[in-house]
Amino acid sequence: MIAFLGGCFASFGFFFLPVIEVKPNRLAAGLPVGLLEIPGDMRYLLLFLLALTPLLLAFLGDRNRRGWALVAVGNLLVILTLYLPALAGSAYLVGAEALFEAGTRISNPRILTSAGIAAGLAGGYTVLFAGLLDLEGSGASRLVRGLAGAVGALVVVMMLAGGTLDVYSIMVEYHSRGETLAIRFLEHIVFVLVALAAGLIAGIALGLWASRDAKAEDAILYAVGIIQTIPSLALFGILLVPLARLGDARFLSLARDWLLLALIALGAGLVLRRLHARLPERTRQFSLVAVFILALIPLALLAVLIIAFGFEVVLTILTMAELALLRSLTGFAIFVFPIFISAGKRFDLERKLPHYRRLRFLPLLVAALGGLTLLAQGAGELLGGRELAALTIRDFGVSGIGTAPAIIALTLYSLLPLVRNTYAGLKNIDPAIIDSGKGMGFTAAQSFFRIELPLAFPVIMAGVRNAAISLVGIAAVASIIGAGALGDFILLGVNSTSIDQILLGTVPAVLLAVFLDGGLKVLEGLLTSPGIRQA
Repeated sequence: MIAFLGGCFASFGFFFLPVIEVKPNRLAAGLPVGLLEIPGDMRYLLLFLLALTPLLLAFLGDRNRRGWALVAVGNLLVILTLYLPALAGSAYLVGAEALFEAGTRISNPRILTSAGIAAGLAGGYTVLFAGLLDLEGSGASRLVRGLAGAVGALVVVMMLAGGTLDVYSIMVEYHSRGETLAIRFLEHIVFVLVALAAGLIAGIALGLWASRDAKAEDAILYAVGIIQTIPSLALFGILLVPLARLGDARFLSLARDWLLLALIALGAGLVLRRLHARLPERTRQFSLVAVFILALIPLALLAVLIIAFGFEVVLTILTMAELALLRSLTGFAIFVFPIFISAGKRFDLERKLPHYRRLRFLPLLVAALGGLTLLAQGAGELLGGRELAALTIRDFGVSGIGTAPAIIALTLYSLLPLVRNTYAGLKNIDPAIIDSGKGMGFTAAQSFFRIELPLAFPVIMAGVRNAAISLVGIAAVASIIGAGALGDFILLGVNSTSIDQILLGTVPAVLLAVFLDGGLKVLEGLLTSPGIRQA
């Protein structure tokens, strides 16, 4: 049935919808061309007939043969849907002057992909998915299915690398703006990763607090829910004035004020800890709120500075060519660490290798040392050896517009799924399991890290994946306040009514979301305990 629907969708698109649009120039409206309207030999009709074959293959009885046939047809649909219209587009560009009325300004004519290609690709992948399901049901291994499903995508990548699809307008824009796109794509990735890391720390802490304190539970969940409802543009506007004022402050002056506030909050907390049991119930709650607000001010200032400066440092590190080797070694160590831990659990290396317990954290130690070295060099490069007395908070990346409000807003938007999933994962643990750990002599910290966190980890990772995907989309809006990222291409395309530039910003964002979700899913599988994974 899935293959039948995919074939219907592809054939409908090829029969009724235009596959390409011939434009006389970059901005003018073009001439739509359907697949069956392309003059020449029968190869274009072949694509339409190929889209009809899944309608017949869907009724084959042998599941293995049907699966391989559908996989082949699906891959061919994906490849030919892009290749054959590109051939036709090349022919149209040669005689573009004859296609338009006299007086039409023809300057650098373009071939724009249209709805028929989108329908063909969607139908092709639907047919491919149906074939992979049949292969799974017939007992084919995951590796075989993965290779079979990747053939079409690999051929498309080879065509892109070889210049076969350069006739399309989006590829023309890519070749002219590729360097800028690479920078914006890198900014987008750093936006998401820095905001996700900051949100993960705060989200797990708040989720743990909500699961432990019944009085704070409603307030925390309500607050992160309210933050999620604030429109991004409104949140940028709210952050603009205070961050602009903060950016003008001298670093040493703010550091002195911050230290004073931190000491006041610490002193108030120590006093409240001693007098907490003696205070009346109403006074006790009021005192807790007051101390929390006192502590929140220096913590918020420190978080803003770390997040904004961290973004600038990471972006500087990624653009410093002389640190390529150190970056590679650090990234390799981070990649090896979960694999090393997973292999140890799977093959019980702690018994076979007496020194495994000491060595298993070696990749993490290498990554930590390399990361600290990178951060130090990036910070030194960013500050440029200037005197400490002359530095303002703006030198650390904090200002009313640009990256600071964008990173802070993204961090706030990531809190709801992270806090909610951390809270849900910890609250759904059977209390009897925790009691058994206490009976074995576990402290509160041991119980959390050895029992609660491993059991709640799959639920927490679901929140991390949800937050990561949403941040990829929200980060595009940050371009409005001058933060850069892929939103620059989207806004420029909207302002100039150029679909190519819009696609140049949206396609990398979609691919980033897909690969980021897939990478986090793989990481979840590596770090989840085998017993929990089987359950």
